[in-house]
Order: sequence, then C-alpha cells, then structure tokens
Amino acid sequence: MLNKTRFKSNTIKKTVILTAIASLFLAGCGSDQSYRKEVEGNDDYLNSPELKPLIVPQGVTIPTETNDFYIYRTNTEGAIGKQVDIRPPTIPISTIPNSSVSYHHDVVTLNVPANSNVWEFIPNSLTKRNIGIVNNDSKSIITASTFVFPNDKDQAIQASFIIQRQKSYGDFENITFGLKTLTRGEEDLSTDPIEIQRYIVRLFNMIMDDAVSESS
Repeated sequence: MLNKTRFKSNTIKKTVILTAIASLFLAGCGSDQSYRKEVEGNDDYLNSPELKPLIVPQGVTIPTETNDFYIYRTNTEGAIGKQVDIRPPTIPISTIPNSSVSYHHDVVTLNVPANSNVWEFIPNSLTKRNIGIVNNDSKSIITASTFVFPNDKDQAIQASFIIQRQKSYGDFENITFGLKTLTRGEEDLSTDPIEIQRYIVRLFNMIMDDAVSESS
C-alpha cells in the first residue's frame, strides 16, 4: 500500500526544488546585462607563447607529415580579449498595430497607419526620456545631444537624432529615425556602423515601449 506520508514528503521536496530552479531562471532573466561591453573572466590566454618547432632527437622515427594536422600561422586582425564588444545585436521592434519596421543604411523606417498618431506622440516620449528637442514641425524632429542611455557602462556617449515624417502612401506614412551626432568624449563614433545601429535602434525601441504604455 502506498505510504501517504512518504508520498507527501517527496512531493514537497520536488516542489521546493522546482521553485528554486525557477527562481534562478527568473533572476537571470531579470538582470539586464545588455549594457555590458566586456567579457568577464581571465584572458591570460592572449599571452600564450607561440608554438615552437618540434625538435626530434637522433634515432627517433616520427610519422610522415600530413596536412590534416598542420597548424597554420595567422595574423590577428581586429579586436581581441576585453576589446571585443559582447553586447547583443539590436533590432527594431514596432508595437503599433498594422505597422512594419526595417533597418537599412543607418536608418530605422517605420511604416505605420496615418491615423495612428505616432508622429504626435514622439515629442512626448522624448520629453519623458529627458531628451531635448531643438526643432519640431510637421516634417522633422531634431533632438539635442544628450546622454540618452544612462544604463550604459560608458557614460561618456552622447547622441542626437533626426526623425522625419515622409510622404503618405494611401492610408500609411513612413517615419524615419536617423543619427545626427554620436560621440564618446572627443571621439566621433558616427562612422562606426555597429554603434550607429545600436543607438538608433535603441531610441526607436524606447519610443515603441512608451507607445505601448500609452495605449495601455
């Protein structure tokens, strides 16, 4: 006959274990690491010495050489170690019903129903994010240069943006989001395609997040 006490005890233990595992997963998901630029851990491997030629003592026979196991020497190009940017790629995500969005040639293009009032909402979203506006009319919005992403580990990055409203096609219109300036201190980042995409798309997605909150 089934021991009810033992069954109940095993059930409680399993529940506790599953709850603990779920808590670990939730803690990991809730910790936003997207701002991290450098990999953690030891990078002493970068100082590893080069392979030395094999010295074969006299009288020792070695197997015939084969290209299958040949190690080719290469010259390292680009960033290595902690210089490698490990932040995940960013893609634009629209939260407006019946809309579409794309990123091409350093510009996010939102195709949206003309009656969605997105254009009228954008200044409110920028103001909410403490992003200054230096020009605002029916066709373009130009922001001031601002530290727009306070969660970034590199606090010295400033950006300004140009948002334009293009000609309507039927019941739809295009709104484009582009970069005006992007600097880290005295360094100009406006020619770095990875940084350009990261900051334009992040601004766009922040506005889309605000749009969801507003509609809710």
